[in-house]
Amino acid sequence: MLIFTAETPFEKLDNGLLRRQGIMSDGAQAAEVKFEAGTFGQLQKRLHALQTRVVSGEFEFTVGGDTQILVAGETIVIPANTASGCFCLTAGTLLEIVAAD
Repeated sequence: MLIFTAETPFEKLDNGLLRRQGIMSDGAQAAEVKFEAGTFGQLQKRLHALQTRVVSGEFEFTVGGDTQILVAGETIVIPANTASGCFCLTAGTLLEIVAAD
């Protein structure tokens, strides 16, 4: 089982989210992000693939042209250079893990 270890305290982002940086037990860079219901995760493209795990709550994810709802315990993989974002339906937490090249 992979374990997240925080390396920074939570910081409040401009859009109202709380985020802290960390590392997974396998060495992968990661971040834990807390959302209130009704909060958006900005639509963006990343240079690296990202695996996002829903730790708690319910989220509507848009990846490329596809939209789907994920709940606690589910994971989505976001390919590099693909527009993605989310909308928090029920307050919760995401774990964003940078995928290995």
